Amino acid sequence: MRQQDNSHILETLRNSLTSVWDLLESENVQELMINGPDDIWVEQGGKLTRVDRSLSATQIESAIHILGRINNKDVIEHTSDSIVDARLEGLRIAAAIRPISVTGPSLAIRKHMQVVLSLENYVATGAITEEVAQVLRRIVREHKNILVVGGTSSGKTTFLNALIREVPEHERIVTIEDTQELKVSAPNWVPLEANEQAGITCRQLLKLALRYRPDRILVGEVRGPEAYDLLQAANTGHDGVMATLHASSAKQGLTRLETLILTANVGWPHEAVRVSVAETFHYIVFLARRNGVRQVEQILQMQGYDHKQQQYQFDLLLDRKEQHA
Repeated sequence: MRQQDNSHILETLRNSLTSVWDLLESENVQELMINGPDDIWVEQGGKLTRVDRSLSATQIESAIHILGRINNKDVIEHTSDSIVDARLEGLRIAAAIRPISVTGPSLAIRKHMQVVLSLENYVATGAITEEVAQVLRRIVREHKNILVVGGTSSGKTTFLNALIREVPEHERIVTIEDTQELKVSAPNWVPLEANEQAGITCRQLLKLALRYRPDRILVGEVRGPEAYDLLQAANTGHDGVMATLHASSAKQGLTRLETLILTANVGWPHEAVRVSVAETFHYIVFLARRNGVRQVEQILQMQGYDHKQQQYQFDLLLDRKEQHA
């Protein structure tokens, strides 16, 4: 859709959500969650707070129908079109109407972070030490394969963007996302975006990326069988791969990656998958948000796979998780 059409939709959306739009314009608000007419929340400074605002069900549903236009579809009850997943002017929006949203129309609007943090910023806030920052700078420049894992809203993409800043500018970079959030300053950059509604998957884009002669492939978030294709890409001379993955610890990130690879149905034995994961990904970085504060809690340096013990071997370079156990 053309930019001028998006601008018109944004203005129409603003009018539908006029009583809460100022919340989105606040620099301190990361997400606006509208559960219903009198049930509105914001994420601010990493904490969820209910706000004293209201919208009518008609206003909420009107906003959802407006968002449907971005995907060139009518929002219709009792069909798959009762769900909307859209991106608009720095916003990522998910919405649903009845009966999918049981108590009435609801939506969540997440703001993309406009400021790209550096590793220096993470050192300044105490999220990592300068020693850890030096290790991260080195492994990025040495083209090590890095998996950044964490829970919802733990800051995975923001941290990956900080790592991207350490990539030498002469490298050719291909990024793959379903919503563009990665920030690349290198001049030779090709951003690719999946679109499931149009039948364009991350698996297809990973195969395409290999033909683009990349120095480095970056994946915004690994969610499905594209994990296998990413593994294969990293094993065919395209090292320096970096990606994010949803998991609640560094070790669980490895387990989840195994599961996603197996969903590709390539017929590999489970142990073969584990061996390949251990040999392919050199470092696992785990981020967490505790009491509204995001920080790096664990960094694993992979050392292979122990066939006898049937477990990964690794050195724990950083472990703050035990402090919160």
